[in-house]
Amino acid sequence: MNAPLVGKDNQTAGLPTRKIASLPIGFLVSGLLHLAIVSALILSFVEPADDPDGDAPISLTLAMFETLPEGSAPITPQAEPPIPQEEKTEKSKKDSEPVPKPEPKKTISKKTEREFEPRPAPSKVPKPVKTTARKVTESQPATHPEPAPTISPAPVKPLRSAIAAREEKNYLAMLRARIERKKYYPRTSQRRGEEGRVIVGFVIRKNGEITDMAIVRSSGIRRLDDAALKTLRRITPFEPIPAALGRGQWKLSIPLSYNLQD
Repeated sequence: MNAPLVGKDNQTAGLPTRKIASLPIGFLVSGLLHLAIVSALILSFVEPADDPDGDAPISLTLAMFETLPEGSAPITPQAEPPIPQEEKTEKSKKDSEPVPKPEPKKTISKKTEREFEPRPAPSKVPKPVKTTARKVTESQPATHPEPAPTISPAPVKPLRSAIAAREEKNYLAMLRARIERKKYYPRTSQRRGEEGRVIVGFVIRKNGEITDMAIVRSSGIRRLDDAALKTLRRITPFEPIPAALGRGQWKLSIPLSYNLQD
């Protein structure tokens, strides 16, 4: 009864020995599969940290992994979903946009400031006084004596004109006095109280003869006009015209007044 039991124990004891020998190989295969899966997941889900548009990196722990039984088919990594074309275009635009450079500060050089500084107005310089006259006198040689002034005779014409004016004045005064002495005032006009003023014209020849007597302006009374012409006939011939006057004849006009109070 004990022998069969011993044989059974030996058989049962041999089974665990075979299982223990095959355990390290299974663990090795399983570990390799796990590493491959972990690598695939890391590569597919983990994105670089410097991408500004991506999500925050996911931290992985051993609790997240599942232990697979032996003999199971290897898990192939799921293909990463394609990135939409619009997102790629936006990323490429953002990458291609040039970074604006800071504007350089405008610096005004000292030279430019000096150019814009207002220049002082030029002060008016007084013009020098011309000294041409002094230079001319200085340049003249002092050795040549100035010529003595010559005394020229006084012009004869002004002297003669003064004499003629005096002679003319005297001649007319004599003529006027002669007319007043010889003036004819008709008695009929005196009785009738006729008064008036007559201007008569005449010509005195060089020898003093009076001709071409005429009424220049009438008094309005015929007797008085005739009396004025008769007065001129009474004084002819008169004194000859003075030689200083240089006249061959002299045309004159003179007023004659007839007044009862004279």
